[in-house]
Order: sequence, then C-alpha cells, then structure tokens
Amino acid sequence: MNVEWFLNKKEMIVTIYETNMTFNTSAANHFKDSFSTIVGFDVKNNCLLVKPVTKKEVDDRNLRDDELHTMSIKPSYGRINGKQLIKTLCYYYPIDFNNKKAHKYYCNWSTDENLLKIFLEREVE
Repeated sequence: MNVEWFLNKKEMIVTIYETNMTFNTSAANHFKDSFSTIVGFDVKNNCLLVKPVTKKEVDDRNLRDDELHTMSIKPSYGRINGKQLIKTLCYYYPIDFNNKKAHKYYCNWSTDENLLKIFLEREVE
C-alpha cells in the first residue's frame, strides 16, 4: 500500500473587522506571554506587522501608551480592539467593509524579527 498521510498543518489567519483584528489560535499563541503589542505597516510589502512587547521593552524603549495595543487572549483566539487602529490601517491599505464585514488574511511568524506579518495581498477566499 502506497499512502501519503496528510499533515495537520495549522495556518495562521487574522480576520480584520471594522472595529478589531481577531487572531486564530495559531497566530495568537505567539502573544500569550506579551505585556502588550505594537502595530505597524510595511509599505514596501503591504504587510501589517504586529509585534509582542514585554514590560521591560516598553520601559527600555520609552514606548508611550498611545503606541501600545492590548491583545486579549482567549482559549481559541486573540483580539486587538480599536476602530481607530483599523482606520489607520485603511489609510495605508484600503479595505472595503461595505460589501464584506470581515476580511481574513494569511500571516506568518518571523522568528528573526519576533513579529507577525499579515499579508494583506493574500486574502483567504
């Protein structure tokens, strides 16, 4: 018998709504020990970047409260709330919420940079 067994590969997915970003368990697990997160945009690659930060990093880098985004971690997902955050994202990469309330994107964890890269040009269909 010649069998090819299937892997149980868990893809990381982030769903962006008009008011928040929801991370599936595979993506959220990278943030479970973080104090907070910082969020940015890679203009060259059209990637949303989410980086976990520790309390020490916040103090050492003199990060202000308005630069930090709290991620709530639940057993099956993580979430960053913030309508203004999504509006800022849409300034860099327009997302149409009129026809579709939720947009799902593939993402990858970068071990070298210690951050999650959300590929806005790779929407889950």
